[in-house]
Amino acid sequence: MITASAPGKLNLILLVGKPDQRGYHPLYSIFETLNIRERATVRFRPQRDESARIGMPIVVHTLGADLSDLEPTKHLAFRAARALILEAGELGIPAVPDGHVLEIEIEKSIPVAGGMAGGSADAAATLVAVDKLLGLNLDRERMHEIARGLGADVPACLEGGISLGLGYGDRMTRLDQPDTPEHYWVMCTMRQGLSTPAVFKEFDVQGRGRSKLPTSLREGDWRVLEGAEQLVGLLENDLQETALSMHPTLGQAWKVIEEAGPLAVLLSGSGPTVAALATSLEHARQIEQRLAEAPEVENTLVVSGPAQPAKVE
Repeated sequence: MITASAPGKLNLILLVGKPDQRGYHPLYSIFETLNIRERATVRFRPQRDESARIGMPIVVHTLGADLSDLEPTKHLAFRAARALILEAGELGIPAVPDGHVLEIEIEKSIPVAGGMAGGSADAAATLVAVDKLLGLNLDRERMHEIARGLGADVPACLEGGISLGLGYGDRMTRLDQPDTPEHYWVMCTMRQGLSTPAVFKEFDVQGRGRSKLPTSLREGDWRVLEGAEQLVGLLENDLQETALSMHPTLGQAWKVIEEAGPLAVLLSGSGPTVAALATSLEHARQIEQRLAEAPEVENTLVVSGPAQPAKVE
């Protein structure tokens, strides 16, 4: 049995281009991973009937969230495990023993459909755990190549820290250094989630995509590696206006969060989770306390970044 964890993330900067012919959006993004982590525990166990119907000896169980409506083969943890089983086959390494299944237990901590890459963190943690369980010992380059095939946020959750994402957000360059200061956030979740594909679809309908994106780190964006005060003028999310137009109570919650006294407020990814930037851990707790009775906000989480990469625990 192997357990691994991976961090969620926040897009400090998210610029979105017009979709290509396949419908994919080029991105310019700077991610900060956060110390709220998903955990994946993997093991082999004797096979039962539930794995026969999906054509691959993998079973995923989720704790802490109801994902019963999600088709098993669509779960990013399933896809991550399948990719490594296929990789083992190509390398001639025995994967799942005959008569057994690879069982994956996901312990959820990141809000579902909240724009914090919870599914991508599941995939990153699963990659690390299954790599260890199968004895593949894949190098960083190959792990990132597989991660890119799973989704744009998976390499960020795998890498940790603060990274620049180019291309479709999945071409990662790590930016942070050992002396990068810690940033504190209050993540404010809503009662109603937002589907990332739905947000991007409406974004296109509204014609908000950029015709040109930076192809390297923009001048001045290196300040994401400084303290909270320096972040204030940098935070940017092209999906923010679209998400606000789609979510009936997000605008109301936004005003309440701003009144709680953060340095800045930013939509997390495709939303609807809202990130409130604090000057310190004490300040973050003060903001959280002020929002405790706010009916517009379902829950609050005090987190910090940059966080450690996906790792075996």
